[in-house]
This record gives sequence, C-alpha cells and structure tokens, in this order.
Amino acid sequence: MEKLIYYFIHLGIPLIIVIIVVFNNPKSKLGVITSSGLYFSIVLFLYLWGQWPLVGSFYLRYVIIGILVLIVIFSIIRFLQVISFFPHNPTRYLFIISAGLLSIILLTMDVYVLVGGKFPDGEVHLKFPLKNGKYYISSGGSNKFVNNHYRDYPNSQQYALDINKIGKYGSAYKSIFSNQVSNHHIFSDTIYCPCTGTIIESEYTINDNLTSSMNVKAENGRGNFITIDCDGILVSLYHLKMNSIFNPVNSLVTAGEPLGLVGNSGFSQEPHLHIQASKHNPDSVEIGVPIKFGDRYFSRNDVISND
Repeated sequence: MEKLIYYFIHLGIPLIIVIIVVFNNPKSKLGVITSSGLYFSIVLFLYLWGQWPLVGSFYLRYVIIGILVLIVIFSIIRFLQVISFFPHNPTRYLFIISAGLLSIILLTMDVYVLVGGKFPDGEVHLKFPLKNGKYYISSGGSNKFVNNHYRDYPNSQQYALDINKIGKYGSAYKSIFSNQVSNHHIFSDTIYCPCTGTIIESEYTINDNLTSSMNVKAENGRGNFITIDCDGILVSLYHLKMNSIFNPVNSLVTAGEPLGLVGNSGFSQEPHLHIQASKHNPDSVEIGVPIKFGDRYFSRNDVISND
C-alpha cells in the first residue's frame, strides 16, 4: 500500500495536473494566474523532492520539466483567451484565495528543498565509497525537506547521506515487478573505505531484510555497520550485508580499500548505503559533520558517476 501511495504521488498527481491544465477552462485571468501558480508549484516540488529512480527512472525528471513547460504554455494561452480579469461568480474567489495560499506554501517548500544543498563550514573530505556505476543521493542535505535524518537538534546523523544505484535506464531496480533485495542494482556492491583510519566499532551478524518490509529491534537499527576513526572524525557506514565485513575492529584501513558489501540490514526499507560523519563537541555530544566527496557537497537527487 505504501508503495502504491508513493507511485501515485510521483506519477498520478502530475498526470492529473496535465489533464486539468489541458482541459480546464478558467473563467477569469485571475483564476488562470492562481491555478497555474498552484499547479506549477506542485510539479516543481515533485521535480526537486521526488525520488524518481524508485518509481521508474531518474530520467522521469525530464518529463516533469516538460510538464512545467506545458503549464506555462497553457497558462499563457488561457490568459489571452479569457476576457474578464475578475470572476463573475463570487464563489470562485474561495478557490482563488485557497490556490494562492497553497501556492505560497508550496513555493516556500521549493525554496527549502533548494537551500537544502547548502551546508555550513566544517566539512570533512572523503573518498566516494562505491565504484563502477552511477549513484544518486536518495536522502541528504542540510534540512528536513531533503534529508530524512535531519533533526532540529544536533545529532550524529545530521548530515548523513543515503546512497542508491541506478542502472542503464535510470532505475534503482533491475525489474519494477520484483521487490526482492537482489533486484536492486546496489545490493552486494563492494564498499570502499572513504578515509584512512582505524575501525573502532562494527557489527556483521544481523540478517538482511528479505524485502522492503522490516521487523527489526531498535538496538539493531544500524544493521551491520562499520565506524572508522579518521583523525578524530567518526565515519560510519550502515545497512551492510550480513557477514560481509572484511576487517575486524582495531584494523588500520586506508582510503580506497574494500570494506564490505552493501546490504539491507537494520532500519532499511530497501538496499542502500548510509554514510555519516560526526565528531564530539566540547560537551562530548556527538554531532554531524557535512561531507564532501572531492570538492563537492551532495544532497537529495544529486548523481555521482564513478566508473
């Protein structure tokens, strides 16, 4: 059911908006402005926020751009066709006011998604932990609109990233008809060490979730994981495959060295790699550190090619 809702949000809503835009005949220019603003802000939010590889293909975002252009074109046509600026029916003002307010709210959300790619100073530079493919950030950024891990208080996962993999046609899946973990392009991908340091903590005995369903104890939420102390920065990788970690605790590891395999353990609804960096502040509270791969920050829907 949850997956159907997700598909409806990403695919159903844009389709409904296209039908309305093409066949609806507004009665006033003011109605054209407010309704078009509402439709545009909804579709723009889905373009910026949507996790398109999980509902078919990353390249569906280009279709969304086409819908945005369609809205603009039809808005201009309707605006020129309608003679009256104000509606004759007083009840239409209720829709106009509601559409205007919703447009403002959604455009504000659009701005929050955009600024979610801006990070504070104090970042750590890491080596991207995956190779031989095209990867995208399914969750990540500096606010809760783009990062599922972000909270209103400092914590170790504040700037964590969830990384998935897309295939030739931009999908996270080999087939849209299977929900098995092996159907995900990223499952069993080799993870490479993002920095030189010492493994200070790990877990490798937790079963992988067999599908997108989870039945996991709270203490096993990280699943199989590795935490590396890299000159005082703690870099952690979560949701690894059971029994796939190559190095024991206290091992010295170097950047680019194989560490383990991507799995689906812990609080993971689908195979992906969770990576976070953190440090202890003067009060000994562990707080998140923004991550740069090379010289660039990455946030939701950014793509990394690492062949």
